[in-house]
Amino acid sequence: MHRKINLAARWRALFYVYLSMLAFSFVFQVIPPVLGQIVSSLKISHAQAGALMSAFALPGLFISIPGGLLTDRYGPKRVSLTALFIAAAGSLLVGLGNSYALLAAGRVITGTGAGILAVVTSQTVSRWFAGKELGSAMGLYNTAMPIGTIFALNIFSRIAAATNWRLPILLTAGYALFIALLYYFKHPGLPRVKGAPETRESSGSGKIGGAVWLVALIWMLFNAAAISYLTFSGDYFITKGYEPGYAGFLASLFMIGSFLFSPLVGYLTDRWGRDEYFVIGGSAVLALLLLLVARSALNPLLLGSLIGLSAAFIPAPVFSLIPKVVPPGQLGLGYGILSTCLNIGVLVGPFLVGLSHDQSGDYVFGFHLMALFSLAAVATVLVLLFSRTRKYGMTAKGE
Repeated sequence: MHRKINLAARWRALFYVYLSMLAFSFVFQVIPPVLGQIVSSLKISHAQAGALMSAFALPGLFISIPGGLLTDRYGPKRVSLTALFIAAAGSLLVGLGNSYALLAAGRVITGTGAGILAVVTSQTVSRWFAGKELGSAMGLYNTAMPIGTIFALNIFSRIAAATNWRLPILLTAGYALFIALLYYFKHPGLPRVKGAPETRESSGSGKIGGAVWLVALIWMLFNAAAISYLTFSGDYFITKGYEPGYAGFLASLFMIGSFLFSPLVGYLTDRWGRDEYFVIGGSAVLALLLLLVARSALNPLLLGSLIGLSAAFIPAPVFSLIPKVVPPGQLGLGYGILSTCLNIGVLVGPFLVGLSHDQSGDYVFGFHLMALFSLAAVATVLVLLFSRTRKYGMTAKGE
């Protein structure tokens, strides 16, 4: 009976965490579907528009690690509530702002709250599912961002077309406030069982090692490619003659693949392990496909579907690797490092791709940059795989 209650509590906790991650994805991805309207309304450049996505990530460089440490110390409820209110306040400023400076400031504030929220949610899932079904849980957890992005690219673009670009942004603020209210009464907290089962890698020294930084670097490079694609591919397809709604759908295929296949990938990592091999395969194929976007006559529906499928092989294994390279009592710090590097990728990727468009007048070089980010992720995974294999070999000899 006790076991059944624990199982139910774990999945209930994942449900509430999932709702808050939808808030994260909405406030993050609301800009791409209204990007064209913002550019024309405020008379800004594509580099400035890309910087609105980057501004969201800027505070994450500084607050993700402290946010993880605060969550380790004070628990997820208080930190989550604060983060949701901050994200809502920033989104309100963006939706009501009349100048680029106000929009940029609002995005920084929104990113502050959302960056902390991302750390809290991932740590909460990891604690509830420590030692059992973590890959499956992370696979499901990582569908929240795709679902939120798919909704944003397909629904927010239509709302903006029917009204204006401000309304979708204000709706995201309202949703964040709703989840804050729900969390006040229903936040799942952390499991009552003291301590978490230690994996082979996390037991021992109790110190953060170099492996966690390699995992975080992989996540940074993947997101530099992914967020750049989600930010600009819709605008690229519009320039190729597709109507805005269908262009948004084509861009959202990147996330549809993750939504459909991320739970399966998480389940397979539970069964087989080998997280690094999933990331290597997904990143290598993604790099090749990104090179083809602006240089092939392939049907964009097929190409976008394949891009989404390859991207689905990366998030769940990356999140599952953190508890394997970080001591259980420092999971907040570990996910804080992961979030910090994610924000570096989001900060740099869209800005560089937008700048390349301003310099060249098209998106060809921008897609090359995205492919380069993904290839660099492959190289980093190989370094991680070599370092972990060498560590195990040395351990085995010592034993």
